[in-house]
Amino acid sequence: MTCPIDKHNAELLVAYAAGRLDARSAAALELHLADCPACRSLAADQAAVWKALDAWEAPAVSPGFNRRLYNRIDSELRLSWWERLARPFRPMPLRQALSLTACAALLLVAGFVLQHPGRIVPVEPRAQTVRAEQVEKTLEDLELLRQFGSANSAESAHSDAM
Repeated sequence: MTCPIDKHNAELLVAYAAGRLDARSAAALELHLADCPACRSLAADQAAVWKALDAWEAPAVSPGFNRRLYNRIDSELRLSWWERLARPFRPMPLRQALSLTACAALLLVAGFVLQHPGRIVPVEPRAQTVRAEQVEKTLEDLELLRQFGSANSAESAHSDAM
């Protein structure tokens, strides 16, 4: 027998683990499983899954489930066409609204970028030329501010002393 994993036919191993193979195919696969550790491992894993599914029991349905279900279906059928049309626009939780808003904004930006690729151009830094007069004027202004700051601190110290 050719290896089911090599042939991309793992469904054969799943059917074997579920017990859905006929006796002849199951016997041939069991001979292969004795020689192939990869198939043996996959078949064992699938058997464990099927065993867990067989052991699982669904929780019991609450006593009023059917009544509530049919009442809800009836109430949905009794809605007017206007209420059905307005339903998508009802208030939604903030978390959903934020995610929808973010997605819409992202789509708008992407559409703008794709529609007008030439308009968004990276700004290239320009070298500014500084003249000596500008530097001298700036230094004089800084010196004036420094003198003004020292005069204010001297006045505040003199007013605190009084």
